[in-house]
Amino acid sequence: MSNDIVRYNNGLNTVPLRQFTPVEMDIFWAICSKMKRKGTQELIFGFDVFEELANYDRREKDAFHMALKSTWSKMKNLSYKFEDGSYFEELILFQRFAIDKDNEKVIIQASEKFEFILNSIGSDFTRFELDVMTKLSSSYTKELYRQLTSHRNRNTKKGAWFVKVDDFKQLLSVPESYRMSDIDRQIFKTAEREFTTPDEQNNQIFCSFKVEKVKARKGNKIQSFKIYFEEPKISKVPLDNWLEK
Repeated sequence: MSNDIVRYNNGLNTVPLRQFTPVEMDIFWAICSKMKRKGTQELIFGFDVFEELANYDRREKDAFHMALKSTWSKMKNLSYKFEDGSYFEELILFQRFAIDKDNEKVIIQASEKFEFILNSIGSDFTRFELDVMTKLSSSYTKELYRQLTSHRNRNTKKGAWFVKVDDFKQLLSVPESYRMSDIDRQIFKTAEREFTTPDEQNNQIFCSFKVEKVKARKGNKIQSFKIYFEEPKISKVPLDNWLEK
């Protein structure tokens, strides 16, 4: 089991990844975990690094090569946008990504601005275990998990995310055609099952997960969600990983 940690400035949580497949998400987060504290230097990794972190079968070299290419085709379009009444800026996250299939190498270089998101953390950051992310099978659940971890109290192991329905749909790239029943079935019920079902070692991601729907003051329309969650009291993450020396 990998104990790699993904850690980044909360600004990245405004960048939806739902257009990524679950495998592409795993590769993306594996890349982020390895680029932590590396600045903007050009980095070279072996295929085996990401195959292991993303739980990919090393024997499927051609398939993994295609997965890397498809991941990059979406990564290159990722950008972080900032806008207020008088100023707009769009930050491109990566400036280079190359795949050397014969030598099984990946060459990656973050842009200066993305380096800031990965490394200039301060107190406003999201942190999760890569191993947990890769075990989740649904892309909706993966996206929900990273949003929830940004609202986690690491001392109490509890958290709550209060979010407007429109913002929730945008962050998780929920189709406009989805009704509330679709969100319940496709997102919340799946997430509850994946979050709270014990694995082979009897570990749970969350020991509790609850969604409350808040109606608008006028009418019967659901205006926002209150999502509560709690992690098991005993963490399986080693202390030195929590401290991240």
